[in-house]
Amino acid sequence: MFPMILICTVSLLFVGLYAYQHVYIKQLARTAAERLAFTWTNSHKNLNPGSFNPQETDGLYWRLTQDHVTDLFGFLNGSAGVSIALPTHQGDGLVERKLARASGLLPNGVTGTASYRNYVLDHQVEVDVNKSFLMPSIMRKWLQTHTTSGKAIAHVVDSVELIRMTDLTRTYVPTLAGRISPEKAKAALVEPENSNLSGPKVTIQSERQASTYLRSLVGGKEVVRTTASGKSRLIDALDARGIAHQAFYSLTEAQLRTEQLPKDVELLQQDPTVKGVVWHFFKKDATGKGMPTDAFRKELERKGIVVVIHN
Repeated sequence: MFPMILICTVSLLFVGLYAYQHVYIKQLARTAAERLAFTWTNSHKNLNPGSFNPQETDGLYWRLTQDHVTDLFGFLNGSAGVSIALPTHQGDGLVERKLARASGLLPNGVTGTASYRNYVLDHQVEVDVNKSFLMPSIMRKWLQTHTTSGKAIAHVVDSVELIRMTDLTRTYVPTLAGRISPEKAKAALVEPENSNLSGPKVTIQSERQASTYLRSLVGGKEVVRTTASGKSRLIDALDARGIAHQAFYSLTEAQLRTEQLPKDVELLQQDPTVKGVVWHFFKKDATGKGMPTDAFRKELERKGIVVVIHN
């Protein structure tokens, strides 16, 4: 009886290990597919938290030229989509490079494929992975397999593009219909030469120049307000939403705390036309001289004043 009990125990052990690896591989495929779909709109996004640098993009018109829009025609004859083998760290096109990022999620010994299909209204990412499983030959014949595999499909949700297309359809298309020739429309769809989205470089050398630049930046106007205590406050830029923007270039922290801060606190608490206060600090040089200390910034935040640092 003891040999039979031992054989049954070992068999149950291998079956349990096989079931665990089977579930693990399926979860691995599901995780890879969902993370690829979640970060599909920008190949510079981190696969885990989804964070990215706003200046790093795939270009303005990648959805038209580098997202396999022609897959729709392949769907009609059953040959749609693009697929790559995993693991790999190379890709010929943007879609292939995006799919290849799934390799970073696969542990050693796991292989498979990653596929993408663009049906215009439905974008699908499919991940199919497998891993070998060592077991006795008798159990291999019983289970009729020596590998575990998992397959998952995730759908890309591009909320930004959905909002943009809805707004374009409802507003701009009726307005522009018949007002622009096809040639001019095609010429307008040109990738910008400057990939740096940070805007033109501006050199600030004085308090007055900083306030002028700030008004052009937020679209505000220079106004004078009187506090409840009778003090006059010159607001550099009051925008359309009632946010008061102040530019600082050369004032010291002591001057700001004793002269400027009490006025803005009064305006913020008692003036109904001032909905918020933002202080903009402009650096004089690369050393950051004149910037507020951490303690002063925390004090401003406690009083409801937002701090913005301009390089």
